[in-house]
Amino acid sequence: MVNPYICYAISFGAALLLYPLAWSELYPDLTHSLLLFLVVTIILNVILAIRWSVKNKFFFKNVSPENRSAPLYLTIFIYTLWSAEFLYNDGVPLLKIILQQRYDYKLFGIPKLHVFVVTFSSFYTIFLFQIYLSKKSGFILALYLLNLFAALLIYNRGMLFFNITASAFLYLMYKRTISFKKLALASIFFICLFYFFGVLGSLRVTNESRKGYSNEEFLDTGKASAAFRNSIIPSEFFWSYIYSTSPIANLQNNVNVYQPQPTTFYSILHWLNNEVLFDFISKRINSFTGSVREGENTIPGPFNASTVYSRSFSYLGWPGLILMGIVIILMPVIFLRVLPASSPFFSTGLAIVNIIFLFMVFDNTLRFTGLSFQLAYPVLLHYSSSHLPWLKKLFI
Repeated sequence: MVNPYICYAISFGAALLLYPLAWSELYPDLTHSLLLFLVVTIILNVILAIRWSVKNKFFFKNVSPENRSAPLYLTIFIYTLWSAEFLYNDGVPLLKIILQQRYDYKLFGIPKLHVFVVTFSSFYTIFLFQIYLSKKSGFILALYLLNLFAALLIYNRGMLFFNITASAFLYLMYKRTISFKKLALASIFFICLFYFFGVLGSLRVTNESRKGYSNEEFLDTGKASAAFRNSIIPSEFFWSYIYSTSPIANLQNNVNVYQPQPTTFYSILHWLNNEVLFDFISKRINSFTGSVREGENTIPGPFNASTVYSRSFSYLGWPGLILMGIVIILMPVIFLRVLPASSPFFSTGLAIVNIIFLFMVFDNTLRFTGLSFQLAYPVLLHYSSSHLPWLKKLFI
């Protein structure tokens, strides 16, 4: 049951279960039509998840590079690229935050190179965990943790969550079954991770406002309800609640407010370009054609994540949501056709697809280059390693 469809069902199902807690006063009530649409997609994905697990018997792929020093060389290569970015941006983001120096995460990175550094670094971090599970080498584990640490150095909480969760999927593929004790420990770990997520968020906010550590500013921004403020739940968890449920609120708000234009051939092409293609491609097409990506109406404040569906509604209304639902269903099928299960890179590729589906509740991860483009590496490596012996030795 470790497959993309169950990830979709879990993420959207959890968001819908948390939404009625009403910890934020910014959220609109869910309409019956949107609730019905989301519930139907969840049920459909559960059915497809069961069918996937029955039809496809995938096993974890053991990987052990022929060149034992290759993981070290690739880690040095990755950190050389990170060092270049740190020099270009006059410092390490994590240190700037700790030292309370001004830092804008939106401006970090060397233009054009940054996309490669982030995506390749994330892919290789996940692949290193596959190597570790295959070899149980302490040296490989140390390199994995070192590569994982890069997300903290650039203060990218999303990248950290993506890589840790993908590693968890690889572990589930490797174990195939998990005991109740390990499940309980994993639950405790992720609760601590959610708390840490809130701590990092409050640190960034207070750093930007030049104040000491406090959750009050974010509680005010998110209009935390009196019930939450007066509860025994640590305020740091408000970050996780907002991040997991505000996309549903934004989707509902967009459905309530936005008036889609009549569906035309042009509007469908525009939707395909901006909602299905990688964003680094669609941005260039928009620049060439003089087009602008369709907007959306979100709840007040900086909470602009709005699920994979929101802008599809802006383009095409309810048909846009249905078309996006079809695209989502087809993606794992296409993945299986492009990257065969026999490939040594398949397990890592499947873990990345799972992440794309798990985080669809937050954003359109299909078009988000920082995540979806990671799939290019296992595909390219699979088809090129047989023709390039030196490349094969670096990875497998």
